[in-house]
Amino acid sequence: MSDLVVKPIKKSDCDILEDSFVNVFDRLGNCVDTLVDEKKTKMNVVGSVFGFGMSLTKLTLNVAGCAIKNTPKAIVSVAAVKREIVTTIEDEVHNYQKKQKEDALNKKIKLLKAKK
Repeated sequence: MSDLVVKPIKKSDCDILEDSFVNVFDRLGNCVDTLVDEKKTKMNVVGSVFGFGMSLTKLTLNVAGCAIKNTPKAIVSVAAVKREIVTTIEDEVHNYQKKQKEDALNKKIKLLKAKK
């Protein structure tokens, strides 16, 4: 019997934001339609504008929540990339310095062999 229990699918942040954007544009369309339609009353227009404002506020809160929720992940990712870049640069500098020392030693060896 427990196999028949369906767990709700948790929406990802992208899905939530997409739904919010769609809702905002739907509400905006309804708002414009209500403003243009001469048969609608002032209360219909106010309600439509209020609905658009509410969906826009909800979108703003969802975006802010998503940003706050994912900030630690972003910071860790940026730090990892930075660490990789720094390591690569350090390796390249070390290799360059090593190559410079080898070249200097080879020049000295050539000079010493030329003096013989």
